[in-house]
Amino acid sequence: MNRKSNFYITAVFLIIIYTLIYIMPAAANEDDWNSLTVTLGNENSIVSIVSVDEYTIEALNFDGYGMVWLRVSKNGLALGDTVLENNSSSWCYMDNDNIRLKAFNVTNKESLPMFSNLCSPEAEVVFEAKRPKEESSAEDNVHLELDLEADKDEYLLGDEVIVDTEIRNIGKIKADKVKFDFDSDGLLVHEGGPENISIDKGSKKSFELRFRFPEKIKENYNITANVSWEDNSGKHFLSKVVEISVSEPLEIYKNTGSEVFIGTPAYVTVSVKNVQDRPANISLIDLLPATFTIINNSKLAASVLGLDSSPYLSQDFVLAPEEMKTFSYSIKSEKTGAHRVPQTHAYANLCGQLYNEYSDSENIITVYDNISYKEYNQETQVEKIPPVETKLHVELVPA
Repeated sequence: MNRKSNFYITAVFLIIIYTLIYIMPAAANEDDWNSLTVTLGNENSIVSIVSVDEYTIEALNFDGYGMVWLRVSKNGLALGDTVLENNSSSWCYMDNDNIRLKAFNVTNKESLPMFSNLCSPEAEVVFEAKRPKEESSAEDNVHLELDLEADKDEYLLGDEVIVDTEIRNIGKIKADKVKFDFDSDGLLVHEGGPENISIDKGSKKSFELRFRFPEKIKENYNITANVSWEDNSGKHFLSKVVEISVSEPLEIYKNTGSEVFIGTPAYVTVSVKNVQDRPANISLIDLLPATFTIINNSKLAASVLGLDSSPYLSQDFVLAPEEMKTFSYSIKSEKTGAHRVPQTHAYANLCGQLYNEYSDSENIITVYDNISYKEYNQETQVEKIPPVETKLHVELVPA
């Protein structure tokens, strides 16, 4: 075989490769395009054609000499211009290869027969737009549900916070590459969840998030869990929030007598307990009932509360974990009637968080007037009846 034959074989091979590259892909993907054939028949005319999608083409110049100048727009915004030559073998792609144009037949007047004045030059342009991906059916998409639940309503600072987390696949297909993350809102993370999850259809994934309280606390925490995934319909997100509340640090009780006489003592007892397992700084304020004063000889009131007569009692102190303090004093009133006993208030500073708490109930003290009385001796009196004078009458009868 001579060199000339080898040259012809190589040329034929290259032509076949060229055909496979530029023709076969278009034929193989023909169903992916919406096609519109446009015929321009007037010289130097400006014609607008709207395709089956949101694209528009304008013929800016067509003079009948084998080329046509086109402008392509999308939703009124110009994408660019292009010049198509007669019977060009390649497509002109625009808009990220979502549209393409080709001139199959652009008339050259010089090639028309001698009676060309009887014919109008034409430009036949094929304009194709890539079809949008068909939306998958609901059964082909991933459907998930997310639930969060804390193990307690309120927490002591020494407790471990446990949040039960459950992700359910309620769809018809398996959920792959489901991403999970969370925001602890300042709680210390003791144990987190998996970052990437796969869940079969009709199944669920359950796990626990575990947290501990920091040194400086807030009254409430909002733990947020996020789930994200992607399917044929796009990206999806789920988010749920569970609130974590810290138990109030104090339990306050106040007891009084219910009935007294004017000037006689009524006894009051106040108890304050720190239910948390960390120390708390307490400022206690206890108001007296109206018209009442502290009895001067109340040693406990003078030594512990430091007041003899005042409209309120106050005391600052520190309560250790689970510690309780009790204060007792006596009061009196010189006015009768039913008197409301105010609640005891306490301001607590627990690990940087301030609380304002008060006793659980209000009491009523009824003051009565004193009853005066004297001894009463009952004596038996006997009425003396004067004697009745009786006269004896004797009558003598003669014999």
